[in-house]
Amino acid sequence: MGMAAALNIETLAKVWALAERGAGGEAQAARARAAAMIEPHGYALEDVPDLIAGLAGPEPGAGGFTFYNMSNPAHVRAYAAQERAKCRRWMAEHAVEIAEVIVRYGSEEAVFAPTPDERAFDDAIEPFREKRGGDNADTFDGELFGPTSRVRTALGNAKPWPTTIPDALAELEAWERLQDDRNTADGNRQREYLSQGADFRRWALGDMVNKDLPARNLSDVITRLRFQVDSQGTYDATEAVLADLERLQAAHAGKSGNGTKTAQEADSCRIDFKGRAAPDGPAGGDGRPFNLNTASQRRAAVERILNTPEGQRLSLRAIAAMAGVSPATVMAARKRRAA
Repeated sequence: MGMAAALNIETLAKVWALAERGAGGEAQAARARAAAMIEPHGYALEDVPDLIAGLAGPEPGAGGFTFYNMSNPAHVRAYAAQERAKCRRWMAEHAVEIAEVIVRYGSEEAVFAPTPDERAFDDAIEPFREKRGGDNADTFDGELFGPTSRVRTALGNAKPWPTTIPDALAELEAWERLQDDRNTADGNRQREYLSQGADFRRWALGDMVNKDLPARNLSDVITRLRFQVDSQGTYDATEAVLADLERLQAAHAGKSGNGTKTAQEADSCRIDFKGRAAPDGPAGGDGRPFNLNTASQRRAAVERILNTPEGQRLSLRAIAAMAGVSPATVMAARKRRAA
C-alpha cells in the first residue's frame, strides 16, 4: 500500500460542514468525499469530529514514543481514534493473512471459539477463583498472573504436563500460534486472547522450557539456550543451562571409564554440521531455530521498556500503549521482575 498524502484537516472541516448542514445529495456527496479523504489513513467517519477538533494526541517524545495522559479526556479520545485507525490500516494491509487464518479455522467465530483444552483448564482453576469485586480482577489461589503450585497441579490433572523440554516447547508454541492467529483475525489489536486457564498453562510451560525441566542431553540444552536467546530477555535462567551442562558432563565422565558409549550418550553428543544439536526423536522437529512469534516479542518489548529508568516511572497504560500489549501483560512483567 502506497503512502497516503497528508490529511488536510482544514479541507476536511469544510467538507464535513457540508455533510452536516447540507441537504439531500449535497450532504451525501460531502460524506463520501470526507470518507475518501480519511479512509487511506485508517480513519472512519465517526472519527471526523475528533480530527477536526484537533485531538490528534500528544507529539512523540524522546525515542519516538508517544505518551498519552489517560486522565486527560482529549488524550483518551485521541488514543481511541488512533487505535481504531491503526487497526483499520493493518487489516487492509494484511487482508490476505486474515483470510488465511479464517479459512484455516473454518470461520471467524471458530478462530475465537474456546478450545477443548481451554475449557478444561478453565474448569480446573475455577475452584481457586477469589472474587475481589468492583473493578478489581479476580485472583486464583491469591495470584492474578502467574499460576501457583496448587494451580499448576490442577492444570496437570486436567492434562498431564510435558516431561521433556522439546515437548514443553511444542505445546508452548501451539498456544503462541493460537494467540497470534486470534490477534491477526482481530486486526492486530494486541489483546490477550487465551482463556485464563490457558494463559496460566502457557506461563508455566515457559518456565518449564526456561529452567524447570532438566535437559536429557546436549540437544535439550541447545534448545533451552536458543529459547532464552530468542526471547530477548523474557527468559534468562542461564543458571539452568549451566546446571544442565555440569550434570551431563558428570554423567559422561562417570561412564567414560569403560571406553564405551551408550546409544543415549552418543545421541546426547551428536551435533550436525551447522553446529546445532541433532533432533532428539519426533519432538525435536527439524532442527530449525525456535523463533518467538509476535506475542512473545511484544512481551520482550515490555521487558526492554521496564529496563530503562524512564520505563520504571511510566504507568501501566503508557507502557502498554508503547509496546502494543494490555496493561495486564505489563503488570505481569513487573511482577516477574520483582519475584
